[in-house]
Amino acid sequence: MAKGEIIIKTKEQIENIRKSGQYLNELLYLIKDNCKAGISLMDLENIAQNFIDKNNLKWAFKWYNGFPANLCLSVNDCVVHGIPDDYVLKNGDLLKVDCGIIYKWWVSDSAFAVVIWWEMANPLAHELTMVTKNALDLALEKVWPWKFSYDYSREVYNIVKNKWFNIIKSLTGHGVGVKVHEKPNIYNRPHPESKNIKFQPWMVVCFEPITAIESSEVVLKWNNNWNLYCKKWDIGSHWEYMVLITEDGYEILSGIV
Repeated sequence: MAKGEIIIKTKEQIENIRKSGQYLNELLYLIKDNCKAGISLMDLENIAQNFIDKNNLKWAFKWYNGFPANLCLSVNDCVVHGIPDDYVLKNGDLLKVDCGIIYKWWVSDSAFAVVIWWEMANPLAHELTMVTKNALDLALEKVWPWKFSYDYSREVYNIVKNKWFNIIKSLTGHGVGVKVHEKPNIYNRPHPESKNIKFQPWMVVCFEPITAIESSEVVLKWNNNWNLYCKKWDIGSHWEYMVLITEDGYEILSGIV
């Protein structure tokens, strides 16, 4: 988790983080275009690696706290932090793609989810994903300078629960830009800490609802210390924007909107 104080960015830092986000958006859409049945997770990892090399960028995730890959690729009951391997995507899989890059010294981070082939190949997974994204979009209306993050957290939670899905309680959004994870933690549920966190102009924050059909908790499997799975072995989803708090609202710096 993030350590230290909230980092308020300077104008120069914001411009560099914005540029990092522009590169990240280009990469996110490139990966999304290649999320098809018959392609392996390692194929997607290699596509991303080639993009980074071509543009003289650096990876934000690889070797961060020991994570061994550039992308987090999580399929079906794996919610987040999936390590790319030789698994071949098939029609109906729900793939979550989480990606971070470094432009010069500045970090960007965003995520999306997609049902392989088309939405009706797995209608319930698609509904979960659309509820997750919609919760993020609507809850951002609660994000204003000097307002408490509790309003955002409560809104995300209520939207998801009202559609009979669940929030993964232990996973949060976070500050970003100088580091991959900075303060504050941005909860996706009402939490006492959120009542003490105010959004401030020139903060950069990753808002990321992480959801499941039934589960509200995650577990590790025996095979590695990264892949987090739904505790009830159902399907999880994830959507993430990197957002700049401004003097009169917010600006989305990266993410598939």
